[in-house]
Amino acid sequence: MFRILHTESSVGLGGQELRILSEAKGMIGRGHHVVIAAPVRSALAQLASEAGIVCYDIPVGVTGWCCLVPFFLRVLKVDRVQVVHTHGSQDSWTASCAARISQEKPIIVRARHKSTPISLSFRHDVLYRRLPHAVVTTGKAVRQQLIDQNGLDGATVYSIPTGVDLHRFSPRVQSDGLRTALGLPKSGLLVGTVSFLRTEKGIHLLIEAIARLRSEFPSLHCVIVGDGPEHSNLLRLTRERHLESVVFFVGMRNDIPDLLSLLDVFVLPSLEEGIPQSLTQALAMQCPVVASNVGGVPEVVQDGQTGLLVPPQDPDFLADKIAFFLRHPAQGKRMGQAGREAIVKNFSLESMLDKTEQLYADLWERKATRAA
Repeated sequence: MFRILHTESSVGLGGQELRILSEAKGMIGRGHHVVIAAPVRSALAQLASEAGIVCYDIPVGVTGWCCLVPFFLRVLKVDRVQVVHTHGSQDSWTASCAARISQEKPIIVRARHKSTPISLSFRHDVLYRRLPHAVVTTGKAVRQQLIDQNGLDGATVYSIPTGVDLHRFSPRVQSDGLRTALGLPKSGLLVGTVSFLRTEKGIHLLIEAIARLRSEFPSLHCVIVGDGPEHSNLLRLTRERHLESVVFFVGMRNDIPDLLSLLDVFVLPSLEEGIPQSLTQALAMQCPVVASNVGGVPEVVQDGQTGLLVPPQDPDFLADKIAFFLRHPAQGKRMGQAGREAIVKNFSLESMLDKTEQLYADLWERKATRAA
């Protein structure tokens, strides 16, 4: 059994925070002791509290190392932490530094969730090479990027994709009651996405694609699940394209599997990605999927086999591929079934937990060997 600390300084809620929660719950279920350090007002802290997971409050607004390093030193001592698994930028610096000087001498794992390139700076060299004992990415493409562009040793960088709870995300009968509750028409075609609403998620491209599709598919509607800083801009674009009665923003939801079951097509129009959880979840639900060919997405979607890939920032191409599934539902059903099979084989929650557990064990064994 390991005593694990996850750290995250962000207050928002996206795939990164949801993965931390998923890992924490999964490891607790396997008998490990897991605590989280996050700002008390963050969505992660609230969800952790609801799940009965101890969450230490990272002081918001306190950026000085003189305050945060002692904070993490106290947490490491109180919980006798053996594994520090960091996720955000600020917490990775301070928690890793605390771990390096602490009496507990835990192993340090740095998570890299995004595909955004990091600069070749001394700062990032310390953050990714010198402080952690290992770096975990959400996909092979991000791992290779860190090796090729940033010079990290491949032996210290591991690809562990975020796993899907296959019991929760399993195909089911559509709920007419849910469509009514959301204000959606009881019938007609429905496409949609699940996303934190920020620029790099490309939701504006989905709205532009819907505008192009309405003439051929007058019964088509779109549902956008999630919230974020781009919400007001996306609402404005919806009004400009006269799609107020077509595009539905339903905010953050807990019934994602039921929502996905309503969709004729799931769309991921991102400009950059690691391996997005919403995509693997949609595939697990057997949704026909149209996704941007960016980051780790091609590791999940085999073009023409488990879904369709499109170049990023091209609403015309995006609209064309969405239209393909709307015109050929049998093809969509076939690819959806193949997508589910791929997720079961390669992206299950149990697989993620197995690989993470093995990584901790390997790093701990190396530590013991060095100390001997």
